[in-house]
Amino acid sequence: MLTWLRDLPPGWFALLALVENAALVGVTALLGHWVLRLPGAHRVTAPPGPVSRLELGLVAGATVLNTVVTVAGWWLWRAGVITFTLPLDWRAPADLAVLVVVMDVLLYAGHAAAHVRWLFPYAHRLHHVFADARPITLFALHPVEVLGFGGAWLVVLAVHPFSVWALGAYTVLNLLFGILGHLGVEPLPQRVRAGAVFRWVATPAMHAGHHATPRYNLGFYTTVWDRLFGTLDPHYDARRTGALPFADTTAIEIPTAPPAG
Repeated sequence: MLTWLRDLPPGWFALLALVENAALVGVTALLGHWVLRLPGAHRVTAPPGPVSRLELGLVAGATVLNTVVTVAGWWLWRAGVITFTLPLDWRAPADLAVLVVVMDVLLYAGHAAAHVRWLFPYAHRLHHVFADARPITLFALHPVEVLGFGGAWLVVLAVHPFSVWALGAYTVLNLLFGILGHLGVEPLPQRVRAGAVFRWVATPAMHAGHHATPRYNLGFYTTVWDRLFGTLDPHYDARRTGALPFADTTAIEIPTAPPAG
């Protein structure tokens, strides 16, 4: 399979990458719609209205730019700058853990930088136009953010020869966190999200809460950095454990001006 991909003509690989990235958007929409229909989900943000042309345009642009990143990664792989290991052994889960930790740090740092007052209007404010998130809002990003995340991802892959199995697992994990974080609901039962694991692993309500109140919950996979740097919603743990109902969330904050810090 890898040999076949390596030997593909550039045009055919670009077409394959475009189909793959478009399929990921489709899977996001379908899986998100399915999760939203599960019983017992608690709404965290207001229900989103109809999909706007702006949102569809941003999603289409992100799909094209993600294709560009995919093709760039393919070129770097063919050139030997990015390499992978193939055996399915102990290194696969170890590499997956490293990828999650490293990308969690980079995502938090990049997200915190995007919310700096003087930077916010130039790119990230566009994503926060959609305060009431839906699954495809995951891809409704400014082009600079799409290329920034993609570039950071390629740099990480170039630094270390990660297991191809870890790469695949991380891709699935990243997509799942993205879908769940943009549902606008908390689908996990209270007894599950109140567990010790979810004190540190972000629940779907965490990122949905960020869309409601952008100054809080800047992390993506974990709550570690928000807790460390004081950016976790003060009510997050109370809502996570059931001490405070989700119905008591504060009013939706639509950022008409850049948030502080």
